[in-house]
Amino acid sequence: MSAETARTRTRLTAEERRRQLIGVGLKLLVTRPIHELSIDEVAAEAGISRGLLFRYFPTKRDYYVAVVTAAAQRVLKHARAPEEARTPHERVRGIVAGFVSFVQRRRGNYVALVRAGAGGDEKVLEVFENNRRVIGERVLEAVGRPAADPFTRLVVRGWLAMAEEMAIEADESTVSAEELVDFLVAGLERMLAPPGGE
Repeated sequence: MSAETARTRTRLTAEERRRQLIGVGLKLLVTRPIHELSIDEVAAEAGISRGLLFRYFPTKRDYYVAVVTAAAQRVLKHARAPEEARTPHERVRGIVAGFVSFVQRRRGNYVALVRAGAGGDEKVLEVFENNRRVIGERVLEAVGRPAADPFTRLVVRGWLAMAEEMAIEADESTVSAEELVDFLVAGLERMLAPPGGE
């Protein structure tokens, strides 16, 4: 490295370096499951040594969990009811539209997150399950049933699994994003309607 390069290179703070390393992990997560990420490749991509990476993440598992947590937080940032939504329908539609839009725009990242959850690591599964729980709670809150009974919670969880699968698999040749959101919202409303209701 030249003296000029050494002078112009800036040292990252610990938090900046952690963010950089997590960003590299998120980028690589699109191409492979989390448990197949190579720490050597991550370090090389970040321009640091493998040993330095372990100053920011004590173990490989800590790093993997941090990457999966960051991916999960991105999903939650989008799957929320808009503040201006007034009715349960508008609130649910906002959550679904944000979720579908995120999954379809970042299909590779989302599928990588799902694969990470399927990888079997207890901590990674915990992050993945928490994401589903939070989205489910947001939906229940949106429909005015935050203290729902166990069966209603199960219905919402099943509906969310369907929404996730359809958002991943659907493309414009099958159904537009708008039509998919309408279908999912209407489906949830039917599932949660009182028996014998209109």
